[in-house]
Amino acid sequence: MHLFFITSDICYVDHERSPQANHVAGGFTIFEGDAEGDTHCHGFVWTDDETSTDFRYKANTLFYVSMRDHMKNRGYVRNVPGAPMCGCVEQMPTVERADCTQTSDRFFFKFDYNEGEENPISATVVSRNISFDACDDGNGNTNDLRSKFLQVRNEDAEEFSNYVPGVDQCATEIVKFLATKNITPL
Repeated sequence: MHLFFITSDICYVDHERSPQANHVAGGFTIFEGDAEGDTHCHGFVWTDDETSTDFRYKANTLFYVSMRDHMKNRGYVRNVPGAPMCGCVEQMPTVERADCTQTSDRFFFKFDYNEGEENPISATVVSRNISFDACDDGNGNTNDLRSKFLQVRNEDAEEFSNYVPGVDQCATEIVKFLATKNITPL
């Protein structure tokens, strides 16, 4: 998944999640209140079905989101300190929400009819249109990474543990995280 800039609240970065990106074996950074400033988190999800559109075009989606849409068009070019700019969700900071992009394709065919042949109708793909749009989980939730993840992966919320649904939930999640480190905030 990717991390960029908009309105999301970063709760904390657990540096043990991505030691290759931050070059430290442990530690964490807490972002209380609006300490991180304007932030945009963005990701995409794909299935394990190699014939599905989201699986086939996952590299295209990564390029579109990270390079074309976010860096070139919007100027979002920084990572959260201590976290990778791009990585799988389990390596990323805990955030309140993240936007989501899904990929679709549309094929255009040319049909020929050749009377008298054994197979008189033939079809040829003449072009393909790939589009990158805000995710839709089919339940009225659009542009929400968590909702799309749960729809595609058909898993429960515990599998998406570093995404905190709901506004102003970071304070609660920070306390829970610190408890795993045997720290109680004052």
